[in-house]
Amino acid sequence: MYRNTYVEIDLDKLKYNAGRFREKSKKEIIGVVKANGYCTVDYMEAKALEECGVSFFAVSSLDEALRLRKHGICGQILILGYVPSEAMGLIKEYDISIVTVSREFVEKTDLKGVKIHLKLNTGMNRIGVNVSEAKEVLDLLKEKKAVIEGVMSHFSSADSDETYSRKQYALFRDCVLSLDYDFRYIHMSATDGAIVIDDDICNAQRIGLGLLGYSSYDIGLKPCVSLYSEVIMCKQLSQGDTVSYGRHYTSDGKGYILTIPLGYADGFYRANTGKEVYVENEYGTIAGSVCMDQLMILTQHPHPAGTRVELFGKHVDIVKRAEELHTITYELLTSLSDRITRIYVSDGRIIDRIDPRF
Repeated sequence: MYRNTYVEIDLDKLKYNAGRFREKSKKEIIGVVKANGYCTVDYMEAKALEECGVSFFAVSSLDEALRLRKHGICGQILILGYVPSEAMGLIKEYDISIVTVSREFVEKTDLKGVKIHLKLNTGMNRIGVNVSEAKEVLDLLKEKKAVIEGVMSHFSSADSDETYSRKQYALFRDCVLSLDYDFRYIHMSATDGAIVIDDDICNAQRIGLGLLGYSSYDIGLKPCVSLYSEVIMCKQLSQGDTVSYGRHYTSDGKGYILTIPLGYADGFYRANTGKEVYVENEYGTIAGSVCMDQLMILTQHPHPAGTRVELFGKHVDIVKRAEELHTITYELLTSLSDRITRIYVSDGRIIDRIDPRF
Protein backbone atom coordinates (compact mmCIF):
# COMPACT_ATOMS: atom_id res chain seq x y z
CA MET A 1 0.00 0.00 0.00
CA TYR A 2 1.52 3.26 -1.12
CA ARG A 3 -0.63 6.05 0.34
CA ASN A 4 -2.54 4.43 3.25
CA THR A 5 -5.86 4.94 1.49
CA TYR A 6 -7.81 1.82 0.65
CA VAL A 7 -11.11 0.21 -0.26
CA GLU A 8 -11.95 -2.73 2.00
CA ILE A 9 -14.14 -5.55 0.66
CA ASP A 10 -15.63 -8.04 3.12
CA LEU A 11 -15.84 -11.28 1.14
CA ASP A 12 -18.00 -13.04 3.73
CA LYS A 13 -20.68 -10.37 3.30
CA LEU A 14 -20.35 -10.56 -0.48
CA LYS A 15 -21.05 -14.29 -0.40
CA TYR A 16 -23.89 -13.80 2.07
CA ASN A 17 -25.56 -11.34 -0.32
CA ALA A 18 -25.30 -13.82 -3.19
CA GLY A 19 -27.00 -16.36 -0.96
CA ARG A 20 -29.86 -13.97 -0.16
CA PHE A 21 -30.70 -13.51 -3.84
CA ARG A 22 -30.44 -17.23 -4.51
CA GLU A 23 -32.74 -18.05 -1.59
CA LYS A 24 -35.29 -15.42 -2.57
CA SER A 25 -35.75 -16.28 -6.23
CA LYS A 26 -34.33 -19.80 -6.70
CA LYS A 27 -32.93 -18.51 -10.01
CA GLU A 28 -29.38 -18.75 -11.30
CA ILE A 29 -27.30 -15.69 -10.46
CA ILE A 30 -25.44 -13.94 -13.25
CA GLY A 31 -22.87 -11.97 -11.28
CA VAL A 32 -22.48 -8.54 -12.85
CA VAL A 33 -18.84 -7.54 -12.32
CA LYS A 34 -18.63 -4.81 -14.95
CA ALA A 35 -16.85 -1.50 -14.34
CA ASN A 36 -14.12 -3.24 -12.35
CA GLY A 37 -16.67 -4.95 -10.15
CA TYR A 38 -18.12 -1.56 -9.17
CA CYS A 39 -14.70 -0.82 -7.54
CA THR A 40 -13.97 -4.25 -6.01
CA VAL A 41 -11.62 -5.39 -8.86
CA ASP A 42 -13.66 -7.53 -11.24
CA TYR A 43 -11.67 -10.76 -11.22
CA MET A 44 -11.28 -10.72 -7.43
CA GLU A 45 -15.03 -10.39 -7.00
CA ALA A 46 -15.63 -13.13 -9.58
CA LYS A 47 -13.21 -15.50 -7.84
CA ALA A 48 -14.96 -14.95 -4.52
CA LEU A 49 -18.36 -15.54 -6.12
CA GLU A 50 -17.13 -18.76 -7.73
CA GLU A 51 -16.43 -20.03 -4.22
CA CYS A 52 -20.14 -19.74 -3.37
CA GLY A 53 -21.44 -21.32 -6.56
CA VAL A 54 -21.75 -18.43 -9.03
CA SER A 55 -20.35 -19.51 -12.39
CA PHE A 56 -21.90 -17.03 -14.84
CA PHE A 57 -20.67 -13.44 -15.05
CA ALA A 58 -21.66 -10.33 -16.99
CA VAL A 59 -19.45 -7.44 -18.06
CA SER A 60 -19.92 -4.38 -20.23
CA SER A 61 -17.28 -4.79 -22.93
CA LEU A 62 -14.82 -7.13 -24.63
CA ASP A 63 -11.79 -5.84 -22.71
CA GLU A 64 -13.54 -6.58 -19.42
CA ALA A 65 -14.38 -10.12 -20.57
CA LEU A 66 -10.81 -10.80 -21.70
CA ARG A 67 -9.48 -9.51 -18.38
CA LEU A 68 -11.59 -12.08 -16.52
CA ARG A 69 -10.27 -14.82 -18.77
CA LYS A 70 -6.70 -13.58 -18.28
CA HIS A 71 -7.14 -13.92 -14.53
CA GLY A 72 -8.45 -17.46 -14.65
CA ILE A 73 -12.21 -17.03 -14.67
CA CYS A 74 -13.42 -20.09 -16.60
CA GLY A 75 -17.19 -19.79 -16.19
CA GLN A 76 -19.63 -18.28 -18.64
CA ILE A 77 -19.20 -14.61 -19.49
CA LEU A 78 -21.81 -12.40 -21.15
CA ILE A 79 -20.94 -9.00 -22.59
CA LEU A 80 -23.91 -6.68 -22.01
CA GLY A 81 -22.81 -3.91 -24.36
CA TYR A 82 -21.52 -3.42 -27.91
CA VAL A 83 -18.80 -5.61 -29.38
CA PRO A 84 -17.26 -4.63 -32.74
CA SER A 85 -18.18 -6.99 -35.58
CA GLU A 86 -14.52 -7.58 -36.35
CA ALA A 87 -13.97 -9.02 -32.84
CA MET A 88 -16.08 -12.16 -33.36
CA GLY A 89 -12.93 -14.26 -33.71
CA LEU A 90 -11.86 -13.31 -30.19
CA ILE A 91 -15.39 -13.89 -28.92
CA LYS A 92 -15.30 -17.49 -30.14
CA GLU A 93 -11.68 -18.08 -29.15
CA TYR A 94 -12.34 -17.09 -25.53
CA ASP A 95 -15.83 -18.64 -25.35
CA ILE A 96 -17.70 -15.42 -24.59
CA SER A 97 -21.38 -14.63 -25.15
CA ILE A 98 -22.73 -11.38 -26.61
CA VAL A 99 -26.11 -9.66 -27.04
CA THR A 100 -28.05 -8.44 -30.07
CA VAL A 101 -27.29 -4.74 -29.83
CA SER A 102 -29.56 -4.00 -32.79
CA ARG A 103 -31.05 -5.61 -35.89
CA GLU A 104 -28.44 -3.83 -37.99
CA PHE A 105 -25.68 -5.41 -35.89
CA VAL A 106 -27.09 -8.87 -36.49
CA GLU A 107 -27.46 -8.25 -40.22
CA LYS A 108 -23.88 -7.07 -40.78
CA THR A 109 -22.00 -9.43 -38.44
CA ASP A 110 -20.73 -12.95 -39.10
CA LEU A 111 -22.28 -14.73 -36.11
CA LYS A 112 -21.63 -18.33 -37.08
CA GLY A 113 -20.73 -20.23 -33.92
CA VAL A 114 -21.10 -17.14 -31.73
CA LYS A 115 -23.03 -17.57 -28.48
CA ILE A 116 -25.66 -14.87 -28.33
CA HIS A 117 -28.53 -13.60 -26.17
CA LEU A 118 -31.49 -12.01 -27.97
CA LYS A 119 -31.76 -8.60 -26.28
CA LEU A 120 -35.31 -7.21 -26.41
CA ASN A 121 -36.05 -3.51 -26.00
CA THR A 122 -39.11 -3.28 -23.75
CA GLY A 123 -38.87 0.38 -22.79
CA MET A 124 -35.29 1.19 -21.79
CA ASN A 125 -34.62 2.36 -25.38
CA ARG A 126 -30.88 1.98 -25.08
CA ILE A 127 -29.91 -1.13 -27.05
CA GLY A 128 -31.73 -4.24 -28.19
CA VAL A 129 -34.24 -5.17 -30.87
CA ASN A 130 -37.85 -4.08 -30.64
CA VAL A 131 -40.32 -6.83 -29.73
CA SER A 132 -42.09 -6.25 -33.05
CA GLU A 133 -39.00 -7.48 -34.92
CA ALA A 134 -37.92 -10.15 -32.43
CA LYS A 135 -39.19 -13.11 -34.51
CA GLU A 136 -37.46 -11.88 -37.66
CA VAL A 137 -34.18 -11.32 -35.79
CA LEU A 138 -34.43 -14.75 -34.16
CA ASP A 139 -34.92 -16.32 -37.60
CA LEU A 140 -31.93 -14.34 -38.88
CA LEU A 141 -29.79 -15.64 -36.01
CA LYS A 142 -30.80 -19.19 -36.95
CA GLU A 143 -29.97 -18.50 -40.58
CA LYS A 144 -26.55 -17.18 -39.60
CA LYS A 145 -25.96 -20.31 -37.47
CA ALA A 146 -25.43 -18.35 -34.27
CA VAL A 147 -25.58 -20.30 -31.01
CA ILE A 148 -28.77 -18.83 -29.55
CA GLU A 149 -28.16 -19.14 -25.84
CA GLY A 150 -30.63 -16.80 -24.19
CA VAL A 151 -33.20 -14.03 -24.33
CA MET A 152 -33.16 -10.95 -22.13
CA SER A 153 -34.35 -7.43 -21.48
CA HIS A 154 -33.73 -4.70 -18.90
CA PHE A 155 -35.92 -2.66 -16.56
CA SER A 156 -35.52 1.10 -16.76
CA SER A 157 -36.95 2.04 -13.36
CA ALA A 158 -37.37 -0.99 -11.10
CA ASP A 159 -36.12 1.17 -8.24
CA SER A 160 -38.85 3.78 -8.60
CA ASP A 161 -41.77 2.78 -10.83
CA GLU A 162 -43.13 -0.70 -10.19
CA THR A 163 -46.16 -0.13 -12.43
CA TYR A 164 -44.04 0.68 -15.49
CA SER A 165 -41.72 -2.22 -14.66
CA ARG A 166 -44.64 -4.63 -14.64
CA LYS A 167 -45.70 -3.31 -18.06
CA GLN A 168 -42.17 -3.91 -19.33
CA TYR A 169 -42.18 -7.43 -17.96
CA ALA A 170 -45.57 -8.23 -19.47
CA LEU A 171 -44.25 -7.11 -22.87
CA PHE A 172 -41.15 -9.25 -22.43
CA ARG A 173 -43.09 -12.29 -21.25
CA ASP A 174 -45.59 -12.15 -24.11
CA CYS A 175 -42.82 -11.77 -26.65
CA VAL A 176 -40.73 -14.64 -25.27
CA LEU A 177 -43.72 -16.98 -25.21
CA SER A 178 -44.68 -16.02 -28.76
CA LEU A 179 -41.20 -16.87 -30.01
CA ASP A 180 -41.74 -20.49 -28.93
CA TYR A 181 -38.00 -21.17 -28.65
CA ASP A 182 -36.19 -23.24 -26.05
CA PHE A 183 -33.82 -20.59 -24.67
CA ARG A 184 -31.32 -21.90 -22.14
CA TYR A 185 -31.35 -18.60 -20.25
CA ILE A 186 -34.24 -16.18 -19.81
CA HIS A 187 -33.40 -13.11 -17.76
CA MET A 188 -34.64 -9.57 -17.25
CA SER A 189 -34.18 -8.57 -13.62
CA ALA A 190 -31.17 -6.80 -12.16
CA THR A 191 -30.84 -6.16 -8.42
CA ASP A 192 -34.03 -4.17 -7.72
CA GLY A 193 -36.16 -5.98 -10.28
CA ALA A 194 -35.17 -9.32 -8.77
CA ILE A 195 -36.69 -8.15 -5.49
CA VAL A 196 -39.97 -6.55 -6.60
CA ILE A 197 -40.94 -8.23 -9.90
CA ASP A 198 -42.21 -11.80 -10.07
CA ASP A 199 -40.52 -12.70 -13.35
CA ASP A 200 -42.10 -16.13 -13.55
CA ILE A 201 -40.74 -17.23 -16.93
CA CYS A 202 -37.16 -16.23 -16.10
CA ASN A 203 -34.60 -18.72 -14.84
CA ALA A 204 -31.73 -16.30 -14.22
CA GLN A 205 -31.17 -12.85 -12.72
CA ARG A 206 -28.37 -10.34 -13.24
CA ILE A 207 -27.17 -9.14 -9.83
CA GLY A 208 -24.51 -6.45 -9.55
CA LEU A 209 -24.82 -3.80 -6.86
CA GLY A 210 -26.96 -6.14 -4.77
CA LEU A 211 -23.98 -8.46 -4.36
CA LEU A 212 -22.17 -5.59 -2.66
CA GLY A 213 -25.11 -5.17 -0.29
CA TYR A 214 -26.98 -2.25 -1.81
CA SER A 215 -30.55 -2.10 -3.10
CA SER A 216 -33.52 0.25 -3.10
CA TYR A 217 -35.40 -2.43 -1.13
CA ASP A 218 -34.63 -4.01 2.22
CA ILE A 219 -34.09 -7.77 2.09
CA GLY A 220 -31.39 -7.89 4.73
CA LEU A 221 -28.35 -7.39 2.53
CA LYS A 222 -24.99 -6.63 4.13
CA PRO A 223 -22.94 -3.77 2.61
CA CYS A 224 -19.47 -5.15 2.05
CA VAL A 225 -17.49 -2.16 0.73
CA SER A 226 -15.82 0.53 2.87
CA LEU A 227 -13.46 3.38 2.04
CA TYR A 228 -10.72 4.27 4.52
CA SER A 229 -7.72 6.53 4.78
CA GLU A 230 -5.30 7.48 7.56
CA VAL A 231 -4.33 10.74 9.18
CA ILE A 232 -0.94 12.00 8.01
CA MET A 233 -0.97 15.26 9.99
CA CYS A 234 -2.94 16.77 12.89
CA LYS A 235 -2.73 20.43 13.80
CA GLN A 236 -4.67 23.09 15.69
CA LEU A 237 -5.40 26.33 13.88
CA SER A 238 -5.61 29.82 15.28
CA GLN A 239 -8.77 31.85 14.96
CA GLY A 240 -8.96 33.36 11.48
CA ASP A 241 -6.73 30.78 9.80
CA THR A 242 -8.13 29.48 6.52
CA VAL A 243 -8.00 26.02 4.96
CA SER A 244 -7.45 24.74 1.41
CA TYR A 245 -7.86 26.30 -2.02
CA GLY A 246 -10.16 29.28 -2.21
CA ARG A 247 -9.98 29.76 1.59
CA HIS A 248 -13.59 28.60 1.95
CA TYR A 249 -13.15 27.47 5.56
CA THR A 250 -12.11 29.90 8.28
CA SER A 251 -11.18 28.54 11.70
CA ASP A 252 -12.74 29.80 14.91
CA GLY A 253 -9.69 28.54 16.79
CA LYS A 254 -11.49 25.47 18.11
CA GLY A 255 -10.97 21.85 17.11
CA TYR A 256 -8.27 20.21 15.04
CA ILE A 257 -7.51 19.85 11.35
CA LEU A 258 -6.56 16.38 10.11
CA THR A 259 -5.03 15.84 6.67
CA ILE A 260 -5.48 12.54 4.82
CA PRO A 261 -4.07 11.35 1.46
CA LEU A 262 -7.31 11.17 -0.54
CA GLY A 263 -8.66 13.58 -3.12
CA TYR A 264 -10.70 14.04 -6.25
CA ALA A 265 -8.06 12.29 -8.41
CA ASP A 266 -9.01 9.20 -6.43
CA GLY A 267 -12.65 9.68 -7.40
CA PHE A 268 -13.64 11.31 -4.11
CA TYR A 269 -15.65 14.26 -5.38
CA ARG A 270 -15.05 17.90 -4.45
CA ALA A 271 -18.78 18.02 -3.69
CA ASN A 272 -17.97 16.09 -0.50
CA THR A 273 -16.72 19.33 1.06
CA GLY A 274 -18.70 19.92 4.27
CA LYS A 275 -19.80 16.28 4.55
CA GLU A 276 -19.26 14.06 7.58
CA VAL A 277 -16.63 11.34 8.00
CA TYR A 278 -15.90 9.09 10.97
CA VAL A 279 -12.68 9.29 12.97
CA GLU A 280 -12.11 7.16 16.08
CA ASN A 281 -15.40 7.55 18.00
CA GLU A 282 -16.38 10.94 16.59
CA TYR A 283 -17.71 12.42 13.39
CA GLY A 284 -15.62 15.05 11.67
CA THR A 285 -16.42 17.43 8.82
CA ILE A 286 -14.48 17.85 5.59
CA ALA A 287 -13.21 21.42 5.88
CA GLY A 288 -12.34 23.52 2.87
CA SER A 289 -12.16 22.29 -0.70
CA VAL A 290 -11.23 18.69 -1.42
CA CYS A 291 -7.85 18.82 -3.17
CA MET A 292 -6.61 16.60 -5.98
CA ASP A 293 -4.62 14.30 -3.68
CA GLN A 294 -5.51 15.33 -0.12
CA LEU A 295 -8.32 16.67 2.01
CA MET A 296 -8.69 18.17 5.47
CA ILE A 297 -11.09 17.21 8.24
CA LEU A 298 -12.25 19.25 11.24
CA THR A 299 -12.62 17.26 14.48
CA GLN A 300 -13.23 18.25 18.09
CA HIS A 301 -10.41 16.08 19.40
CA PRO A 302 -6.83 15.49 18.23
CA HIS A 303 -6.02 12.31 16.32
CA PRO A 304 -2.40 11.37 15.70
CA ALA A 305 -0.89 10.34 12.38
CA GLY A 306 -1.92 6.79 11.55
CA THR A 307 -5.48 7.11 12.89
CA ARG A 308 -7.98 5.46 10.56
CA VAL A 309 -10.62 7.64 8.89
CA GLU A 310 -13.81 6.15 7.45
CA LEU A 311 -15.15 7.95 4.38
CA PHE A 312 -17.99 5.47 4.00
CA GLY A 313 -18.70 2.12 5.59
CA LYS A 314 -20.21 1.05 8.92
CA HIS A 315 -20.58 4.59 10.28
CA VAL A 316 -21.05 6.59 7.08
CA ASP A 317 -23.78 5.22 4.78
CA ILE A 318 -22.76 5.57 1.12
CA VAL A 319 -26.42 5.39 0.05
CA LYS A 320 -27.27 8.45 2.15
CA ARG A 321 -24.12 10.18 0.94
CA ALA A 322 -25.18 9.59 -2.65
CA GLU A 323 -28.55 11.17 -1.88
CA GLU A 324 -26.80 14.18 -0.32
CA LEU A 325 -24.69 14.57 -3.45
CA HIS A 326 -27.74 14.14 -5.75
CA THR A 327 -26.30 11.07 -7.40
CA ILE A 328 -26.46 7.28 -7.01
CA THR A 329 -24.40 4.70 -5.15
CA TYR A 330 -23.17 3.22 -8.44
CA GLU A 331 -21.45 6.48 -9.39
CA LEU A 332 -19.69 6.94 -6.06
CA LEU A 333 -18.33 3.38 -6.16
CA THR A 334 -17.29 3.23 -9.80
CA SER A 335 -15.57 6.61 -9.54
CA LEU A 336 -12.97 5.28 -7.09
CA SER A 337 -9.76 5.18 -9.09
CA ASP A 338 -6.97 2.65 -9.52
CA ARG A 339 -4.76 4.80 -7.28
CA ILE A 340 -6.54 3.24 -4.31
CA THR A 341 -5.43 -0.10 -2.86
CA ARG A 342 -8.10 -2.81 -2.51
CA ILE A 343 -7.96 -4.95 0.64
CA TYR A 344 -9.98 -8.17 1.00
CA VAL A 345 -11.04 -9.48 4.39
CA SER A 346 -12.64 -12.70 5.62
CA ASP A 347 -13.35 -13.69 9.22
CA GLY A 348 -12.03 -10.25 10.18
CA ARG A 349 -8.59 -10.95 8.69
CA ILE A 350 -6.87 -9.53 5.63
CA ILE A 351 -6.54 -12.38 3.12
CA ASP A 352 -5.43 -10.50 0.02
CA ARG A 353 -4.52 -7.07 -1.31
CA ILE A 354 -4.46 -5.58 -4.78
CA ASP A 355 -2.67 -2.41 -5.86
CA PRO A 356 -4.35 -2.04 -9.28
CA ARG A 357 -1.54 0.02 -10.82
CA PHE A 358 0.98 -2.71 -10.10
